[in-house]
Amino acid sequence: MRTYRLQMRLIQVATGLALIVLIAGFFGIWGKNGKVPANQTGTSATQGTSSSTQSPSDPKIVALGDSFTLGYPLDSSHSWTQRTAEVLKVPVVNKGKVRQTAKDLLARFDTDVAAEKPGRVIIFAGMGDAIQGVPLKEVQTNVEGIVEKAKANHIIPVLALPIGYPGAQQNIKEIRDWELSYAQKGTILTLDFSTVLFDAGGKYLNGLSADGKYPNAKGYTTMGDYAAQILK
Repeated sequence: MRTYRLQMRLIQVATGLALIVLIAGFFGIWGKNGKVPANQTGTSATQGTSSSTQSPSDPKIVALGDSFTLGYPLDSSHSWTQRTAEVLKVPVVNKGKVRQTAKDLLARFDTDVAAEKPGRVIIFAGMGDAIQGVPLKEVQTNVEGIVEKAKANHIIPVLALPIGYPGAQQNIKEIRDWELSYAQKGTILTLDFSTVLFDAGGKYLNGLSADGKYPNAKGYTTMGDYAAQILK
């Protein structure tokens, strides 16, 4: 009889503990120690420290890139950076140069970006690499180096994805895919000018390019309006 009562008591205790655990789980008591579960992904897990959600320390923006940043075949006064500055009413320093690869951008980061002390830097890398056939691994290393330099200088990085260019589409696609994945993992804000420049077939929309390779004045204005909309 005493054994039976002891067994009943143990069953009651076990049932009570199970109920407590069930209630605690329901009200979300577990996991409230500030840690994110190991299998949780997405921006919500890193939103507090995400470079895409930080407030820039200075409104000034530096655009680091190649001829597509410079405004070629026109000049910087007709570039997308100029239009972005006009719309946002903040300084946007154009540091675009012709025939640039990600390696070139990394090499001049200190003098062209860090010295300006901007709050954000737009990294428009990959076009020159794709056209010149630079191996993807090398592009990755150099883009990562630019981003790390930006963070080390307390500058918020923004990645501008490469856009289409005749004869280099496959290389561009590989770089775009990697940059997008890299930005998502690091919750880095991206600019995708392709969304406003090209049609579904990858050709420039009517009136946005004179040669099918580079934007014209209207094309650069369209890019600037798009960048301003994302950056504001």
